[in-house]
Amino acid sequence: MAVPATNELHRPILEIAAETGGALSARQFTEVLAERLQVTDDDLQECSSSEVKKFSDRVQWSMHNLRLAGALDRPARGKYRITETGRTFLAGHNGRVTNGDLRRLQEEAEKGNVSCPEGSSDFAAFDGDSNGLNVTPKDMMDTGYDRFRIRLAGDVKENVAKMSPTDFERLVLDLLKRMGYGEPEHTGRGGDGGIDGIINQDALGLEKVFVQAKRWANQVGEPEIRNFSGSLDRYGATKGVFITTSTFSATARQTANTISAGNKFIRLVDGNELAELMIRHGVGVVTEYTYEIKKLDENYFADEV
Repeated sequence: MAVPATNELHRPILEIAAETGGALSARQFTEVLAERLQVTDDDLQECSSSEVKKFSDRVQWSMHNLRLAGALDRPARGKYRITETGRTFLAGHNGRVTNGDLRRLQEEAEKGNVSCPEGSSDFAAFDGDSNGLNVTPKDMMDTGYDRFRIRLAGDVKENVAKMSPTDFERLVLDLLKRMGYGEPEHTGRGGDGGIDGIINQDALGLEKVFVQAKRWANQVGEPEIRNFSGSLDRYGATKGVFITTSTFSATARQTANTISAGNKFIRLVDGNELAELMIRHGVGVVTEYTYEIKKLDENYFADEV
């Protein structure tokens, strides 16, 4: 199953709170919800682009919205319980609870001079009733981030494809150095035996990685992998990295896997992975914007402080 949307969690959270009677932490709600909704281990571990676990993040946003509506309150630091407003609403409402329902509940509470936490704009900004979507602010940020990253990867690939073969070889060695693989030596020239660079993984050069870089438009096939393997043999090498701007055929990948099962190891990097590695390690890209997201430090507001 997929990770439940935020508004699919509102009613189960209220039901759990009503059944428990006492106050539970966000972690306890998450554990009980996962069992009740039969969320798989894979879904529990599924992360967003920023490495935040989606399920626990959506549980916390659902609890936040329920609290804005006055259906939950916080009697103690990090603890949540159902209110009388929440019990009355749950008893008189059937089916899924949407953000629109919670917005209306908050409006009714405000008309009756019942105090609710500020933040009603959350419902208007993240309500899914009108367009079929139901996402948290974190989901929206991750979607935007992914779109930027996909566009950037395309721009990187386009510009790398226009480089000269020699400049591409230097780029590959620069990337591997940024990745922490040691000081590279550019060897790409006639008579190099198909080796474009050598990386010393230790100060004495006892561990070497041999590199081949192909700025190709056509797919790399099995013959190129076997030729690269032969070049490693001529140098007495056991580690090789083959990087291309294009792709590898299925037989090329199978050949690399077969060779790597022996006394050599060949790692293949295609154009898509190359672009991602360049972005991750800051090669050919610069940071344009940085957003710092803060959250409440509940320990600061603990009773003993």
